[in-house]
Amino acid sequence: MGVVALSFDCYGTLIDWEKGMHDAFQRVISRHSLSVDVEQMVRRYIEIELEVEGETYRKYKDVLRISTRKLLEEMGVEPSIDEENVLVETLPRWPPFPETRETLRRLQEKGLKLIILSNVDDDLIKGSVELIGVEFDDIITAEQTRSYKPAHGHWIRMLEAHKLEKEQVIHVGASYVHDIVPASNLGFKTVWINRKNETPKVRPVHSYEFPDLSPLPTLF
Repeated sequence: MGVVALSFDCYGTLIDWEKGMHDAFQRVISRHSLSVDVEQMVRRYIEIELEVEGETYRKYKDVLRISTRKLLEEMGVEPSIDEENVLVETLPRWPPFPETRETLRRLQEKGLKLIILSNVDDDLIKGSVELIGVEFDDIITAEQTRSYKPAHGHWIRMLEAHKLEKEQVIHVGASYVHDIVPASNLGFKTVWINRKNETPKVRPVHSYEFPDLSPLPTLF
């Protein structure tokens, strides 16, 4: 049974979410004259967001607001409404990685379905898809599944909606926790996009590893 589809995480894989957060948080740092490393701030935000997502299902806009508030309060800042919403407001404009559009087009030329599995709301991802500039076969969000990866809802919905077997899909993601581990545990082949040359903090389970998206078409 051959591969007919690729599923992709969006933020961190297709969209440069760390640059988006970096730029957004830098505005807050400058406003309050904070002595803090913005890279460390982004890393801590990612940890907090994972915790908030694991509590219960909320709209992703609420996850962003709650996580941002928790982060800033940890830093001794009482955030304004604008600061709570800094990620909500900027996310639709976060840039795709340089190779994203061309790689996806090359995959489409090979006849492969392209499906996004993302931990966001339906309306938030629209701006990102427009920036990517590629028409996807489906976009499955947390708003639709009412769950957040690493829960399995996105993959189950994809298989059911497209009448696919897991052997027909390769999942592509940058986050080991959110994407590679759960997809591998479900029996999917996976591609880890390891842009920072990191070492997994758990037993490696990915099928392939690339430094960016560009080599993906060579698999087919």
